[in-house]
Amino acid sequence: MQLIKPINGQNHFWLFEKDGRTLYTFHGIMGERLEEPMSEQKFSRFFNLDAYIRELVAEKENDGYTVVQEVDYQEVVVEIFCQDKEYDLISEYRSNIEEDLNEFLFSTGNGYFLEDDYGPEAIEFVLHVLEPSQIVELVIEYFKEQFNVNKIRMGQAKVHYGRRLTGLYPTGKNFNRKN
Repeated sequence: MQLIKPINGQNHFWLFEKDGRTLYTFHGIMGERLEEPMSEQKFSRFFNLDAYIRELVAEKENDGYTVVQEVDYQEVVVEIFCQDKEYDLISEYRSNIEEDLNEFLFSTGNGYFLEDDYGPEAIEFVLHVLEPSQIVELVIEYFKEQFNVNKIRMGQAKVHYGRRLTGLYPTGKNFNRKN
């Protein structure tokens, strides 16, 4: 469960992640990468962990944080147009890419990886994010550095499969012009 609160123009977040009987707590500023959880607590099987998380959430709500709902996320599609060699390389490392994208979004408090799709002309990765502008440059750099891919298009969509995307560009770039 994630909560956010705008403070001095930045979104601060708390994230409570349950894995079995372990509760991981993350806190930070959205967009800044967290390397480790703020805390890791293990509970007995007799402890009501879900009720405890609800108490933690209620405390944060009293401090002015709001719970992030599914409707708060925006869908961002990363389309990669590549040659056969690059296509094969990305296909080979598909699960690593999925893990990298998911971990990156999670550690910045900015969303999660949803799915990927491999077609004959392009590879697509679908992300659900709270702040699309914070991921554009980082995702483009990731694919350039890891896979030497230069033809990347990122778009924001309300309905992904309707294919109506609004382009997302790195700061200072407009791909309709050469700059």
